Amino acid sequence: MSLSLLRSTSEAWQTHQDFRQDCPWLTEAKFTEITNVLLENPNLNSTHLFRADILHDSAKILKTISEKENQCKYPAENDDGVQSKGYQEADGRSKAPRLEGAILVRQVHRRLVPRNPRLDRPLEQWCFVYELSKKTTCADAAGGRVVIYAPDVDSETDVPWYHPTVKSLAYVFEQATDTTATLSVHYLPFTTQSVDQSSTGRLHRTMISLLKTFLRLSKNNSNRKPQSPEPKHNGDGHQNSSHVTTAASLSTAPSAIKDTILPQHIVQNTYSRLKQQYAPDLMSRWVEKTEPSKHVFEDLSIAAFVIELWKQMYSPGTFPGFVDVACGNGVLTYVLIKEGYNGHGFDARRRRTWDALEMNQHLHEMICVPKPFLDAVTQGVIIDDLLPNANLQDGIFKPGTFIISNHADELTPWTPILAALSSPKNPLPFLAIPCCSHALSGAKHRYLPKDINRTHPPSSSSSSSSASANDKVEQPASGDLRALRVAKTEAATHNDDKSMYACLTRKVVALADEIGIDVELTLMRIPSTRNIGIVGNRKKATARGGSRHDLKSQMEDMSVEDNDDKENESNDSNDLVDKIQELVRRECTISGGVHEAATTWIQRAQKLQTGTGRGKLNLGRRPESQYGGD
Repeated sequence: MSLSLLRSTSEAWQTHQDFRQDCPWLTEAKFTEITNVLLENPNLNSTHLFRADILHDSAKILKTISEKENQCKYPAENDDGVQSKGYQEADGRSKAPRLEGAILVRQVHRRLVPRNPRLDRPLEQWCFVYELSKKTTCADAAGGRVVIYAPDVDSETDVPWYHPTVKSLAYVFEQATDTTATLSVHYLPFTTQSVDQSSTGRLHRTMISLLKTFLRLSKNNSNRKPQSPEPKHNGDGHQNSSHVTTAASLSTAPSAIKDTILPQHIVQNTYSRLKQQYAPDLMSRWVEKTEPSKHVFEDLSIAAFVIELWKQMYSPGTFPGFVDVACGNGVLTYVLIKEGYNGHGFDARRRRTWDALEMNQHLHEMICVPKPFLDAVTQGVIIDDLLPNANLQDGIFKPGTFIISNHADELTPWTPILAALSSPKNPLPFLAIPCCSHALSGAKHRYLPKDINRTHPPSSSSSSSSASANDKVEQPASGDLRALRVAKTEAATHNDDKSMYACLTRKVVALADEIGIDVELTLMRIPSTRNIGIVGNRKKATARGGSRHDLKSQMEDMSVEDNDDKENESNDSNDLVDKIQELVRRECTISGGVHEAATTWIQRAQKLQTGTGRGKLNLGRRPESQYGGD
């Protein structure tokens, strides 16, 4: 396409031979697909950006932030400063450049959101999509598309750093035949004197980068293996039962679980606020030997998710409290306490960070021995003789308590079980983020796909085969490094439903489902590959923790409840406890039974106390010998 085609009145578009490349694999459908990806994810082009909030899409292809909030049933009243409600849809046709031989077919209005609002400001931008007529390019042309990005600014001084200092920029896709296509990038300067047109200038490098990113994405998508259809979600973020029926068939692919409970912009805005408020102080006071930024940013990301989840679940003044099991360095508990949420955290080992955070009244060194194990080992045995110097926790928490199980390792499969045992009538809500795979005994264990929905004890042969699978992971017969890299990438991105992490996640879901706990999966936006969140009992807790009027009505209903109903509820609670006991017996079969599994758990706890357990630092005679590492 000639440069004269991209012309608006007397303004001339500019380009360079370096901004143009043949791409025979690129089709018009693929060009549109990548355009949609970049419209929602400008961070793929600039690391200074978080995301784009879609304010209006004339084609109704991309969801606006208001539509995303409605889909997740997020409360309309929020204090994050996002103008999602009441946005007046604007018509940008008057701002769209008129191109010779091109028809305007779509308008998108979006807001670019920077990662650091202290350095950069948000920028609103109009995006115009044109369809080229065949005669515009050549006689036998198959067609083409133009996408123009126009920042909503008055002068070049209003353009933030992360955006090229141009009035508009454009992608031009020309398809001469079915096997011949080119992609080029063009820009419209504010003035010809204001642009550094040298091949070493920043604008030149930026245009080349934009072209390369688009082509890379188109190649990656064209080579990607077809995935199963994305499960449909209903209005409250649940996957429809017609698509997901069992934990074994549950997909952990990012496309299936991304932003299913909370809108992306809500969580990221809260994360940005928490990062500005707490990150500098936390990193300056970091006393562990580990890298502070990774742990601080990850815990702030989880805190942002939890805070917005609680806003969705509970009305003001009704939050029942939280417990952070295996709280580690205590940063997550610290931030939640500072944000006004009552609760506490505990871990088997004290951390140096606890003293630095000055949160000793909320962080406790405590060994958790689940109640079924305590009941098994205390028959004729005094538990204090087994763990003489430990504060014990049996995993039974107050009714209504929200359980946070963030990379809790041994306690991860126990999380839904403890939620149900703590309150059989109304199991506790929880957020579990699995990490390392363990059996109920606490021993390392790799769950296989066939083990996920097991409802009967494994036979001796299957148990031995499972044990051998834990000892040695099956290796490929041939030495295909490319296939090995693909397999590892799929496991890291959760596209492989047979990976250890996927099987662990689905096992926790299966355990919760078996005892009647409603669970949802969501992709946590945290700097970790172990980033799948399992949210339990959100709907039931939301119903119980609704408006004050709803709570009053519930209390009135309870006051007139018949004795027969109370007796039925008591029977249901007893049935649930019996079901859990049977579940624990079955799952502990691979460890030699409940008593043997409980003994293994106690022995591991003893090692943590004596300094020989996993992650325990041997500090010798140093003054901090009572502390562990991160």
